[in-house]
Amino acid sequence: MTGTWIPLAATALAAALTYMCCIRPMRSHNGCTAAPGRTKESVAEEIRRAREELLLLREQAPGKAAPVAAPEQGPETTRS
Repeated sequence: MTGTWIPLAATALAAALTYMCCIRPMRSHNGCTAAPGRTKESVAEEIRRAREELLLLREQAPGKAAPVAAPEQGPETTRS
């Protein structure tokens, strides 16, 4: 009998913490949502800056490999 109380208490504690930390903030629209004001342009700008930083890091890497050309601007391509 005592062997079942500990797992049951741990399960109840996990459920309570999940509600308090995840479900309740989502219901009040304060958590786990995308940042407001993010537009396609801001995402594209962030991608461009990340690519520039990647090229800079590749240039600074020891034993650098052949340089990789930056992709052209335009719609994103998907890999299959």
